[in-house]
Amino acid sequence: MAKRQSLAMFSPKDIAATGGKVVQPEPATTQPSGVKYPKVSVYLEADEVRTLKLLGIDRGQRVSDICATAIREWLERNGHARQNNA
Repeated sequence: MAKRQSLAMFSPKDIAATGGKVVQPEPATTQPSGVKYPKVSVYLEADEVRTLKLLGIDRGQRVSDICATAIREWLERNGHARQNNA
């Protein structure tokens, strides 16, 4: 088993070059429309993943799209949804 990397590797390499400010890098993931999405990992049981994959095949959707829709609906239902200003 590989040893976990030190948290120091996540700090800026040269703080003096940024004037002492921590600069956040641009997210690597972009959609064709130019909208940037952060990533989230969700761990499910094997039968739940199988069901999601079958639903994706039946509906012609990606599993990530089905999960994103379910999360958005849950947020709206529980009063946590944010309004899009775009």
